[in-house]
Amino acid sequence: MPVYIAHDERSLDWKPAELNEFEELWNSGEPLHDIAKKLNRPQIEIALIILDRADKGHINPREGGVFGNAFKSKS
Repeated sequence: MPVYIAHDERSLDWKPAELNEFEELWNSGEPLHDIAKKLNRPQIEIALIILDRADKGHINPREGGVFGNAFKSKS
């Protein structure tokens, strides 16, 4: 029986500069969908790197979660 490999069609390699940019965007409150646009990657790849970086302690939970500041009032 063949082994199923999840997300084998995704690009899961990240250059250090890309990781730094991702973490800056995450820490500034950018929503997942905006991070995906700015980094020119599918949202699923951003979701996977969020899980990876959080699991390794490189990013912390934030107010708004993956939505970041998307729904904050502009008052």
